[in-house]
Amino acid sequence: MKHILLTFILAAVPWMARAHDHLEIGLAPADPTKLAVSGNLEQLATYFPAGEKPSNYLSSFPGGTFASELTFSIEGEVLSVPSPSYVQVEVVSVSGPVGGQFSFWEAGASTPTWTKEEGWTATPSDLPSFPVSEDGTGYGHIHGRVFTMDKAGVYDVTFRAVDTTGNSSPSATFTVRFTAISPPPLGISLENNEIKLTFASRGNLIYDVQSSTTLQANDWATIGTLDGTGAPVEFSDPLGGRPRVFYRLVEYQ
Repeated sequence: MKHILLTFILAAVPWMARAHDHLEIGLAPADPTKLAVSGNLEQLATYFPAGEKPSNYLSSFPGGTFASELTFSIEGEVLSVPSPSYVQVEVVSVSGPVGGQFSFWEAGASTPTWTKEEGWTATPSDLPSFPVSEDGTGYGHIHGRVFTMDKAGVYDVTFRAVDTTGNSSPSATFTVRFTAISPPPLGISLENNEIKLTFASRGNLIYDVQSSTTLQANDWATIGTLDGTGAPVEFSDPLGGRPRVFYRLVEYQ
């Protein structure tokens, strides 16, 4: 007699080809000699299992961590472009859950460019930074960067924009709040040869239901995509003679 093994894994999936936030650096409207930032300072980070990535821009990202694909830019959409200039963003401090670590991955990186533990504060000899524009023109942005967290919780990361040419004064420090969330618990049952999956959705998020018969990283298939409304959600999958099947619920923006 065959035994049917029903199990699930909680994970998060990349929002492939979906929009992500930009923080724009430019001249402060009240003081055009000084840099400023404009954009959403509240960012969400969801968990990406090994082999998953936030978008196609992150070709080498291995997954296995909470991630937020946030892009800094200089494009003049809200703030005037400082010219001539070459702007870098400095990391000033990191706070987060006890024992938590916050990391930055440069575009194309397969390992973190740098990692800072919660409670870290910059010093003259330890002041991480990254350029905003993709070339020497001082204009544009770089896709494929990602910020990651190793624990669920709230991370407040303080930055400052600096013009390395000295033509514009540094910005005031600004803090981006990264909230790393785990997917909601997934309920599972077998009824009339169908597998019933249930979970409490969160509004304005999207959920993929994925299944696998092997648990191999390259053997997960999305069998349904659902919009989160804040209400309970139910999803059914015919068993179809499979001796065993694994499920994971994936959550993203």
